[in-house]
Amino acid sequence: MKNYIAAISICLVMGSCSWDDFGDLNVNPNESTSPKTSALLTNSMLTTGGNVLATQGALYVQHISNKQYTSADNYQTINFASDFWYNGPLADLQKIIEINSNELTKVVASADGSNENQIAIAKIMQSYYFLFLTDRWGDLPYSEALKGNEGILTPKFDPQSEIYDGCIQALKDASAMIVTGPGTIPVKGDILLNGNMELWKKVSNTIRLVAAQRLSKVNPTKAAAEFALAFNVGVIALDNSENVMFKYLNIQTYENPYYSSFVSQGRLDWTVADPVMNFMQLNSYASPHNGSRGKMDKLADPRLPVYANPLENTTNQFVGMPYGLSEADAGSIPNSRVSFLGNAFRQQNSPAYIYTSAQIAFALAEGVVRGWIPGNAKSYYDQGIQASLNQHGVGSSFDAYMTNTEVAFSSGRELEQILTQKWIALFPNGYEEWAEWRRTGIPSLTPAANALTPSLQIPRRQAYGTTEANLNTENHQEALTRQGFSSDDLDGRIWWDVQ
Repeated sequence: MKNYIAAISICLVMGSCSWDDFGDLNVNPNESTSPKTSALLTNSMLTTGGNVLATQGALYVQHISNKQYTSADNYQTINFASDFWYNGPLADLQKIIEINSNELTKVVASADGSNENQIAIAKIMQSYYFLFLTDRWGDLPYSEALKGNEGILTPKFDPQSEIYDGCIQALKDASAMIVTGPGTIPVKGDILLNGNMELWKKVSNTIRLVAAQRLSKVNPTKAAAEFALAFNVGVIALDNSENVMFKYLNIQTYENPYYSSFVSQGRLDWTVADPVMNFMQLNSYASPHNGSRGKMDKLADPRLPVYANPLENTTNQFVGMPYGLSEADAGSIPNSRVSFLGNAFRQQNSPAYIYTSAQIAFALAEGVVRGWIPGNAKSYYDQGIQASLNQHGVGSSFDAYMTNTEVAFSSGRELEQILTQKWIALFPNGYEEWAEWRRTGIPSLTPAANALTPSLQIPRRQAYGTTEANLNTENHQEALTRQGFSSDDLDGRIWWDVQ
């Protein structure tokens, strides 16, 4: 999919490609060569769906398991490159800011939307990306990033705490500069929210709320203050009407990556992992793969038939794939004896949910339990479950589901229940749930039996890519030393991930 996007990105930015012939890059000498900001904005948003559906994150939190090639389940990959985001979406967004700020270009750019609103969206999206990246790697280039035109080709790595401070402030600034009302030129190229600036304010506040919650252990005072501020100015609605999603299309160029894997490539790789399957079946069955477990009953999570396909030649039997097996052991289990990822997640146009009502309702429930905001934690908890069930088309099962004692909100188990239901509701948004799991340790997850990390534990971060080590060596080493990492591996804890 990245190859398709790369080809189309050239067309979007340069505005000079024929859809029928990518090789014909005609340039009209009488037209401006300055890129269209609407095309840059569209291009910068194409990555969001992949962030959500990235399989490595979903493997870490045991949403999914590989059926064939299990090296990723066992944490074999250590280094992950971040330069794609800097050279791609972040650079596009920075260009939007520059064009809409420059007196020589801002007037022409305003044809694609008011200058203020274009800058605001770009700042919000940049903050979203920087937070996504720093939650994976830790310290990263931030204050000196994207300044190649100023001669800064080897930017310093900023401490993660400063990246968080910068992003939270940038989100506040972006919300404050948004203009609405009669005469405001709608922003073009916005494939996420279609230029709805009131909703962009809410999304900005939502990102702030999620970022503030990350600080619950490392800086609870700041977490409480920033969480309350974001909540008070308004986050997305809790009725699924304002869910933020990347909408894949029924064309090969922009198709859902799970569809691409299962259908376009004909691969049977992705199954539902045993841990989440077991919980959704509420531990009411015997051990897996012996024919005695897997049949649905009234206590099973109503989302289960959405998340997973039934076993081959059955209609209501579901069995998770054991997590972290060797390739030989995984291969010994017949395809017919495990449940693959549900069809709902692998249609050509199945969306990727970036922020949902369920996620935010559970965040608010936790905020009440921690005393950060007023309200009723049970009410937010119930709203989170209802929103998740509605999102997956099984909302009518809410009352029956809530009769189960494992699910019904109970005193003394509040955080455990909230965060476990959040784990289920975020499926398969792996990197977001990985951040939540590292922050809280809930739910309790057992590392892969064949874990390849030095500690034999689930990864706590990802190691920097080789580009950083080879081309920005001094700053790369300084970042490792500052974070207390003796080596660049998967075991080091990032700033907010404290014991």
